[in-house]
Amino acid sequence: MGNSSCKLKCSRCNLYKLMIYIIIALLLYNIFIVNAGFSDRRMFYLPFSLHLNTRNLVLIKGEEYRLFVYGINKRVSYSSSNFRVAGVNFNGRVFAYHTGTVIIKAKVDKKTLRCKVRVIDINKEHLLLKVGDTYRLKTVGIFCFPRWRSRTSEVATITRFGKVKAVRQGTTIISARVKGRTIKCLVTVE
Repeated sequence: MGNSSCKLKCSRCNLYKLMIYIIIALLLYNIFIVNAGFSDRRMFYLPFSLHLNTRNLVLIKGEEYRLFVYGINKRVSYSSSNFRVAGVNFNGRVFAYHTGTVIIKAKVDKKTLRCKVRVIDINKEHLLLKVGDTYRLKTVGIFCFPRWRSRTSEVATITRFGKVKAVRQGTTIISARVKGRTIKCLVTVE
């Protein structure tokens, strides 16, 4: 009887040790990986810890997004590092005004949480071309290589570098996929 209770205590002890190792590993991951500038990676949060619903946000100019803090039932104070790029109201609703990058801060008691917001746009929303003309579309607000696509390639084609060529009369939509977001340009060929 004593031997089986000793085995039970050892298995519980091993389970507690495993749980402690997992918690320590999560803490070390948050301290060294997330805070070291690799913030595009997924975060693991401890239960009941204070954190925002997102730390990185990409918005298209004119869009809105709702930020909120998990793990509390207290008043949160929001602020923006540049209201010309993106503003935030007292409820945590972020408004994208102009292209650029901004940091939104959420203060709870003495703790400050941050969210990096990048506002993107396209250099032309409507494009009027004649058959044979070319034009270079660009994404604005973030440096990356978007994935370009023409909805109707018989009307206008686009290269991977954003060069649009008008093929025949009609209309089509050219889209650029950036960081999971899609920006569109309406192209009319005369």
